Formats: sequence, C-alpha cells, structure tokens
Amino acid sequence: LFEQVIHEGGRYLNILAAGIWLVLFVVVLLHEPLRKYKKSMLYFLVATASGPILVGILKHTTHIHTPWDIIPFSGTLPYLRLFDSVPSGLPVGQAFPSGHASGGYAFFSLYFVLHHLGSPHKKYGVAAGFFMGSIYGFGQQARGAHFPSHDLFSMVICWYSAFFIYYLFFLKQWRVLSNDSHIF
Repeated sequence: LFEQVIHEGGRYLNILAAGIWLVLFVVVLLHEPLRKYKKSMLYFLVATASGPILVGILKHTTHIHTPWDIIPFSGTLPYLRLFDSVPSGLPVGQAFPSGHASGGYAFFSLYFVLHHLGSPHKKYGVAAGFFMGSIYGFGQQARGAHFPSHDLFSMVICWYSAFFIYYLFFLKQWRVLSNDSHIF
C-alpha cells in the first residue's frame, strides 16, 4: 500500500496532473474566449513547481538521514539534528524536508488560483493540497522514510512559496488577499 499505491501511485498522479495541465494550457492558448485564464494557468504551473523545487534544493543542502537509516530505528547511522555537523566519513543524508509530501502540498496553489478567479470554493484548494500532502507524507512516514517534522516543513515551504508567487504574479489582487486574514 505505502510503496506501490501511495508512493509510486502518487508520483504517477502528479505526472497525470501535469499532463492535464499541459492539455488545458494548450486549450487556453488556442481558444480565444479562454485566453483570459492564461496568466492563472501560468501561475499554477510556476507556483505548483516552486515548492517542490525549493524542497529539492534543501534536501541537497541538509544532511538529515531517513529514519530507516539511523541507529534508533535499526539503521547503521547516528541520529543528527539539523544544525549538527556531519562527522568525517559519514555519508550525507538527503531526507529533510520531505520531497514526496511536497508534491502533494504543492497543490496549495489551487487556493490562490480559485481566489484569483473569484471562486467561493477556494477553501477546497487548501483542502486538496493538505489532503494530498498529508497522504503522501503519511505514506512515507509509514515506510520509515521521513519524520512528521519533515512533512510539516515541506507543507510550510509549499504554502509560502505559492503565496509568494501569487504576490509576484498578481500584486493588485494580493492586496485584497492580504485583507483576508484567515489564510495566515
């Protein structure tokens, strides 16, 4: 369940979502009445990619190992905290933050797309991102690949990267969104 359905299936679901986005983007470009959605579609692409890209960069700059690799959980490596130095000769871990969960939390950008379009259902964008990221994250935790803190950190990165990209794309609308204090 956790390896095949959630981990691998989640990866394929994200690839499918990217393919659907590509088809919709081509439709928006080719169909004149839909061109008004071009900027929203571009925002969705950039915002949805930004969180996982930032998480990927951080994974390669932190040294945290997966739980299954560390001694307290039957691994062979010592437990290191985030700001501990890596002892000489020890391999560098790349488990923090959680990459797979970021693929789900990336869909927080749906909130901002729906907000921009004036949808009363924008809260479902938050729910979609939270649900997918939590499922992906729990699947990885159950396998021993991440601690909950890894997923929480990914969630925060994805939320704020989608928010920041929204600010860059839609400065005027961001001012209205900033008055919507319940999202912070």
